[in-house]
Amino acid sequence: MTSLAVLAFILGISCWAYFGLLGNPLKKNDAEQQVTTYLIEQKGYSPEQLIEVQGTYSSKSSEAPYGASVTFADEPEAKYQYIIFNNGEIKQYSHTSDHPKHEEPMVR
Repeated sequence: MTSLAVLAFILGISCWAYFGLLGNPLKKNDAEQQVTTYLIEQKGYSPEQLIEVQGTYSSKSSEAPYGASVTFADEPEAKYQYIIFNNGEIKQYSHTSDHPKHEEPMVR
């Protein structure tokens, strides 16, 4: 029984570390869907204008830990970061473009 308890402890610590550092994969997938829906339904983009929407997680933010990194078709070299606040509000947080085509008022 002792080895089983040690194994359970190690497994528990491993899961805690994984989710604490990388986030819950299901919540990151949900964040991808939420940001995609936000961009299409509220900002008027078409699905074809979005090359990639990838869920993200930040352990540094308890108010908005999940979000997504978005690549637009007309600006494939740039990444736009969106965060999802705990109240469901979605805001653009940052971008990597020198001449942004999709810039929104930023949250800091």
